Amino acid sequence: MSQDTTSQTSPLPASEEIRISSVSEFIEKIVQRDKDAGTETFYRGHADEDWDLLPSIFRTPNGVEKERLLFHDMVAHEPQSFSECKSTLDYLVQMQHYGLPTRLLDMTTNPLVALYFACQPADDNVAVVAISGAMASLTAIEGQYIEKAAPKNVWQAGILAGVLAAVGAEDIAVDVATGAFKNGSSLKEDVELAIEAAAKAGNEAKDGDGVVYLFSVPEDKVKHYDSDTVSVLANLAKCKISEQCSACLSVEDFNEQPDIKFLLHQIKGEKPHFLPRIQPLDLSNLFFVKAKNGNQRIANQMGAFLLFGLGLTPEKRRGRAKGARYLAKNIHAEIPEEWIKKKLIIPKECKEDILRELALLGITDSYIYPGMEQYAKELKRKYEL
Repeated sequence: MSQDTTSQTSPLPASEEIRISSVSEFIEKIVQRDKDAGTETFYRGHADEDWDLLPSIFRTPNGVEKERLLFHDMVAHEPQSFSECKSTLDYLVQMQHYGLPTRLLDMTTNPLVALYFACQPADDNVAVVAISGAMASLTAIEGQYIEKAAPKNVWQAGILAGVLAAVGAEDIAVDVATGAFKNGSSLKEDVELAIEAAAKAGNEAKDGDGVVYLFSVPEDKVKHYDSDTVSVLANLAKCKISEQCSACLSVEDFNEQPDIKFLLHQIKGEKPHFLPRIQPLDLSNLFFVKAKNGNQRIANQMGAFLLFGLGLTPEKRRGRAKGARYLAKNIHAEIPEEWIKKKLIIPKECKEDILRELALLGITDSYIYPGMEQYAKELKRKYEL
């Protein structure tokens, strides 16, 4: 089943919501569920429950329009990094690893890995955090000068120190307050109160409640890395699909359209014997993909991916026949609501405790992101260095 939209915002499914405060409670809610016959289970964790369930290519302004350029430029610039890739999916997985926007959405078959990601801080927008700190600082200063105006240097030092405190540089913020007032002026205390308020506001702005999504996916929507259907959708990353590409044709006529013939050419590059029999609705679908454990990170995270296809334009559009549907890259297939069975909400105040519990079970930063550099950071935290 594929649902289509002209929007790039995924609706929040009407699934069961449960609040979680510990790992044991989380596991209890996971194992209580009866698995639906003919389905497979996947998980995804978000540090902020308000984030959309969309691949990065759709969350990036102009990302879809630049998708094929991103793909080709990345390979041209770093060919040695893709020397082991055998398919377009392999390339996309590697690009995802390096942070390039793709049409893949990371998933896992390990619920504890998803819980780890849900417990991370959601501080992806420094500007929002900084503004929150500045506003809190101004409010704190204003509250200290109800009957008279605050001195100009208090306002100036307060705003700067507030921004610094909000983004985590409290020591520098205190230095700013100290340097702004000579001879230990009492005005310094006013700014220090503003710093305290700004730091609190910054922490609140940095974080939100996390969420773990539990997906129950029909087996026919789960593919392996070498699937022909996966090859078709993955190679969309190298193609330009115009809105003149009709989905309401016979299979033979559909595969004769110029955009589809170019897509077939790309697929044949990795599968020479691939036949020109692409099903129109396969392109407007999405599938869970069990990828190869090509690196230790994917293996440890028990990684899988949700691969997004194209969207279908609405049936009624000016100048087109009634009932006609056209494929387009600037819209996307939607996750069917019935696939999401549970949303396990992680309150932000419980995140640190849950991460400590996960560490006791071996789910640590260096396990999720294996490598000497990450392990060195973990050791420094462990020994408080």
